[in-house]
Amino acid sequence: MAQTSHSQPISAQVSAARVEGRLSATRSLALRRLVAWGLEVGLLVTTVALPWGLGEAVRQNSEAEPVPLNPAVGLVQTAIAPPLGLPRQRLVSEVPPLTNILWFSALLLPVVWSGNQIHSLATRGKTWPKAWLGLQVVAADRSVPGGPAALARELGRWGAPLVVAYGLWLGSGVFPSLPWLGGLALAGGLGVGAAGQISRSRRTWYDHLAGTRVVLLRGGALPSRYHPDGQDDDFANGRGSGPFLLAAPLVGLTTEEYGGLRAIVLSPAESAAVLGLRGWRQYLPTVGALAGVMVLGGLGALWLDRRLPAANSGDALFLALVENLSQNATSFSDRQAAALALASSQDPRAIPLLVDMLAQTGDPGLLNTLQQALVTLGPPAIPDLQRLNLALANDLMALPPDQQLLPQLRQQTVKRTLAKILVLHNGDLNQVDLSGTNLAYVLEDPDAFTLMLENQNLAGIVWRNAVLSGARFRKAKFFDPGADGRIDTFDDWITDFSGSDLTEASLVAAHLRHTVFRHTSLLRANLSNALAPHADFSGANASSAWFIAADVSHGIFNGTSLVGADFTDADLSQASLVEARLRQAHLAGTRLVSADLSRADLSEASLSEADLTGANLRQANLSHSGLQGADLSQVNLEGANLQGSNLEGAVLTGANLTGVNLAGARFFTPQRSQENSFVAKVAEPDQSQTLAGVDFAKTLNLRGEQLEYVCRQGGLHPACQTGF
Repeated sequence: MAQTSHSQPISAQVSAARVEGRLSATRSLALRRLVAWGLEVGLLVTTVALPWGLGEAVRQNSEAEPVPLNPAVGLVQTAIAPPLGLPRQRLVSEVPPLTNILWFSALLLPVVWSGNQIHSLATRGKTWPKAWLGLQVVAADRSVPGGPAALARELGRWGAPLVVAYGLWLGSGVFPSLPWLGGLALAGGLGVGAAGQISRSRRTWYDHLAGTRVVLLRGGALPSRYHPDGQDDDFANGRGSGPFLLAAPLVGLTTEEYGGLRAIVLSPAESAAVLGLRGWRQYLPTVGALAGVMVLGGLGALWLDRRLPAANSGDALFLALVENLSQNATSFSDRQAAALALASSQDPRAIPLLVDMLAQTGDPGLLNTLQQALVTLGPPAIPDLQRLNLALANDLMALPPDQQLLPQLRQQTVKRTLAKILVLHNGDLNQVDLSGTNLAYVLEDPDAFTLMLENQNLAGIVWRNAVLSGARFRKAKFFDPGADGRIDTFDDWITDFSGSDLTEASLVAAHLRHTVFRHTSLLRANLSNALAPHADFSGANASSAWFIAADVSHGIFNGTSLVGADFTDADLSQASLVEARLRQAHLAGTRLVSADLSRADLSEASLSEADLTGANLRQANLSHSGLQGADLSQVNLEGANLQGSNLEGAVLTGANLTGVNLAGARFFTPQRSQENSFVAKVAEPDQSQTLAGVDFAKTLNLRGEQLEYVCRQGGLHPACQTGF
């Protein structure tokens, strides 16, 4: 027989809900729930953000020897990068040991915290914020939710807003901006809570899902009108006292009140018995699963039955063509026809056969036929051609000159075949591996060849350690945003030239965003007008290379050799050139705003009219460099060497000149007297006042005419007040 709870008159409920000078119970409950939610979100985010932020700070500033990333952290990083659109090139593989510990704790702490909160909710009906604010989650038939209900409630509470926010994030155009995802998730969580508060039952959808509700404790005890068996009615009217205890969870039928109405609440077991759902219907899932397996098995058998004859016929055709090519071919035309027929069959087994023939024949006509056949087979032929390319390169190095003719002809055929495949299939070459391939230009000899891939889409190709000297990539595209059409996301197609030889290669106006040139030879290469933001040139040798008017903003040149390189009018804003070697480099008119040139060698470099606003030149070597008219506002020159440099017209407003060596630095051109050429006059103060307010007090080796000029220009130095 169903148990019932005693209903209260509406007037009694209203009077019990109001307290003189305070919020109503309903408003108090809503406010407390909002505060509790905010605390729970804040604590959960803190368990992730705090150790991760500390670990990132350590990674950026630590000088400790890096170690491989913790496997668990690496696995999570790889798993979340694609859905969150994190650029592949920003994934971390090595970190300082302390960062490893902190980042692993950023994975462990939220799991431990969440598990503890769910356990507390299941056993006590409270998390720490809820307990502090006098809230408790109760179930329909007990004073605590229990494990399954608590887990279902929390998954619905946190998971649904995240899923909805993620869907909106992907479709709204703000992807891959992570702050937008966080904002949408926050708004979703607030929206779900607000919707629950305006409903008649004051229950959110996840409370309905888990069969729970949130109540406001009074005096540390549950109000009796939420009690399953309806005992202690006096407490509901504000007259009760003392803790509320349940001897055991209630089973069977109970009732629950919503706004003065009484509803029957059935347990799962009793509802099944009442509605007659026990019996044969419990076997429906098993029967359905067996039927599905039988249907799938039948479809699989039918598919195999249809495929086998086709496979057999393909085998017969392939074997016939091979026999005709190897035994029955008595003339060149027969072999030519058989080779082309093999290529037309698109059978992958034809590729090694045709490549082996290319490696053995010396007939120029047959070489051209095999080239045509392999081009027809397309990218699947690249791995076999690559292996033959490497073998022939080794042969040419080992054989004496009088035995190199045939290998040279074969190598020329392989190179041309690869080049034609790249042209015909451009735009569909992501992750094609051409590592180590020798496609260097040859100006003479029988294998004369120049790789011409201008205006082609070569995004995503892996060229590691390839020999591409003299290649022509003018206006070629080496970056593609991938399937999502958005740049700087995980599915970007990024070309990798690490360790390759691009000596004297032409990359004029090429699209090189994020392209990797680590430890690449770019001697005398031409990258003028190239679009190469975020490109990585770490450790490369780009001496005497041209970057005229190129966009290399946010580029990475750490430890790169750029001796004599030409960056005239290039954009190197926010680029990293730590310890870069820029001796005698041409940087006239170059934009170096907020660039990091710490410990870089810029001796004898030309930086006239360059914009170095906010750049970091700490401990840089600028001796004998030309800085005429350069903008050095807010530049950090701490410990830099400016010995013998030309600073005429340079703007030093707000620059940090602590420890700067200014021995022999020129701020003006001395004017020679007409009467006596050996007498020099100090220049009159420049009306532009480029040195006004600049602090020279901590500079080194500032002497004579330099100091007088600084003081006349309004610079700050103790000697300016003493009158020398």
